[in-house]
Amino acid sequence: MKRKEFARLSALEALKRSKSAPTIVVIGPSTSGKSTLIYALVNHRIIGFIKVGIGNKSQTTIIPCNFVFDERIEKDEHFAMHVRIKDFSVKDVHIEILEQLARLFTSNEMCAEDTLESIDENWFKSILEPEDASYHLGNIKDKISVDEFKESIADALDKIENIEPSFSERVKIKKKELTQQKVKISDIRKMVFEDIWETMETDLLGRYFNWLNTIGVQITNDLNNLLNSDRAIGDICEYSVNENEAFLYGGTILEKLFDPFQPFSLIIEDITLACRPRREIIDRSEERIPLRFCLRDTMGLTQIGMDSNSIKDALDIALNCSPDSILLLLNLEERDDVIAESCSAIEEKLSKASRLNVPVNVIFTKADRIIGNLINKADKDTVVIRQNNYDANILDAINMMENSIKQYLTRFSQDNLTWLSLRYLEESIDPIQLALKHHGSDRLVRFTPDGLYQNIDEMIRETQRRILPVGITTPLFVTAINADAPVIEMKLAGQLISNIFNLIKFNLTEDKATVNGYTITTKYALSGRSVVAYYNKLQRGQGHTTRANVYGNFSINMKRMLNNILSKEIRDFHTLFEVQAVSTVLDNLEATEVEHLVETFNKNQQYQELAFNNINPELVSGWSDKQRNTQILHRALRDYFSSIEKYNMVMDKVAFNLSYGNERIRKEIDKIYQKPISYDQTMREMQETYKNIFATQDFADIIAEEIGKAMTDLVNKMIINI
Repeated sequence: MKRKEFARLSALEALKRSKSAPTIVVIGPSTSGKSTLIYALVNHRIIGFIKVGIGNKSQTTIIPCNFVFDERIEKDEHFAMHVRIKDFSVKDVHIEILEQLARLFTSNEMCAEDTLESIDENWFKSILEPEDASYHLGNIKDKISVDEFKESIADALDKIENIEPSFSERVKIKKKELTQQKVKISDIRKMVFEDIWETMETDLLGRYFNWLNTIGVQITNDLNNLLNSDRAIGDICEYSVNENEAFLYGGTILEKLFDPFQPFSLIIEDITLACRPRREIIDRSEERIPLRFCLRDTMGLTQIGMDSNSIKDALDIALNCSPDSILLLLNLEERDDVIAESCSAIEEKLSKASRLNVPVNVIFTKADRIIGNLINKADKDTVVIRQNNYDANILDAINMMENSIKQYLTRFSQDNLTWLSLRYLEESIDPIQLALKHHGSDRLVRFTPDGLYQNIDEMIRETQRRILPVGITTPLFVTAINADAPVIEMKLAGQLISNIFNLIKFNLTEDKATVNGYTITTKYALSGRSVVAYYNKLQRGQGHTTRANVYGNFSINMKRMLNNILSKEIRDFHTLFEVQAVSTVLDNLEATEVEHLVETFNKNQQYQELAFNNINPELVSGWSDKQRNTQILHRALRDYFSSIEKYNMVMDKVAFNLSYGNERIRKEIDKIYQKPISYDQTMREMQETYKNIFATQDFADIIAEEIGKAMTDLVNKMIINI
């Protein structure tokens, strides 16, 4: 069948409409092939500028990125980009400085002058490029003055050296307090140093924090200069990888933003990039529907290896993105026990994915390398591997590999699974392809791009199908009045369910068990590392549990707590529809478009009668066709939201927004986190701020707003705005 021609969009228009595209979150440990997958999907004109992080070093950008693919974008060389910024992550850098400075101070016998003399370019590298690669400042080292840093901390170090009781006396006291725990003397010294630093007068540390914040200013200035736009950072802009066009030149911008060693992760929340996909995947896709999907590349596993905890963290991060589907890549070259452990971890998370109706698709990668190793070990006349060795052993090698995969699958029940190469050679120089062709094996496709494109295409179709109501098999095409606004809007009238909101408020502010669960009650000081970890996980919808021996402990998951309370007080959507708190707004559609939607939803007239039950006929007789059709569609959507999966999807998204994602809540929490106060005080104030927010009427309004927005987002995933 000849492919249907679709109306063209600019990259900017495609990005603005991307919220309604099916979203697949891709996760995978280092070397699993995640970057290679992205390379195979982004069109050839764009990919050359973003492959800095692709290669053998397994280091990729630590900025989450949404790749929006839409075949309706007119030209391969055009792309649109939205760079979402955040406050400079000052405390991420400060904790590194504090710990390294404590070690240096104690190694210099608690002498301020010797400590300052020891601070050189070499020592400073540990600050600019921390061991855990949580950020990178090495590329702007020439713009960060070591001398100014030394001057900014000189008075503080002098204060610590001459404090009473002395530093050494404080170490002895702390050691005595910790006689029950086995704590190294170096750790005790570090704790004492941090305790003194964090209780120091503001005027002694003001110059230091000014120096620290100039790093954020420098990064922001560099980003402004890079984007080369008169618009403010955070605007959506359109670019071209060709020079001398009407659009700004974007090649250098892509190279810098996707360079893993640039410092921008400290001020960028995420990047959304809209472009055309490769022609090969367009040609394979559904002829009647434009190929459009969003691939979200999370930062969860970019720097570390494959293990059980990492896989669980990555799946948590992926599920907290409110995806429509998850793609997990696992490297077959890892040790058997590591892969088996990872598969067990997947099983633990599948129940949550199932509850949200989010399929987890697993692809085992690097099959070509495994097969090459197996053939190398097979009997042969010479150490040189020839084509006839591949021809003779290829099928046995594949069978051995598949048997290993079957063993892994005993650890978790998963139907959405396959294995691929992800490294593609021309057939004439690929011994695996030549051997499989010799045998006429249908496994040949797994070693060509067609194998990948076939799997991605099937994933996109299945993802879209899951979003649609029962009985509807393809997305609904409509033309909206305002292409940038939702086609259908769902609203929740909070005043009609104020009794429910009052119960939520009581649970969050008066129930002692709940309040003690998210506020800090321990009398011991909290570790700075724990506070930074908690805050970074909070931004991703995760909780954090500490198990410190010498610091105060806490176990807080704001999203999970809020989800539990929402689910307790709003048990289903039937409750909300029954009291007429939910409304369906179709102001963005002409009457003919509403009629078209109703014809699709109401093919068997099943909603015709239900829609007007208990409504005064006198009122209905005065309604326009659009009003009557709106009521029918409203009744159909009531059925759509009656499924437990849809309810779980909405509440999961709402819980994240109430914990951090909502702009008003995020600003309040960020404001506390950015204050130049101790980590312990920061954590206590942040959690008390939550309690204060929960007690306000504004919070009830936010709940209503977020439920309406989450329902709106879900409904609009069914629709393609043409």
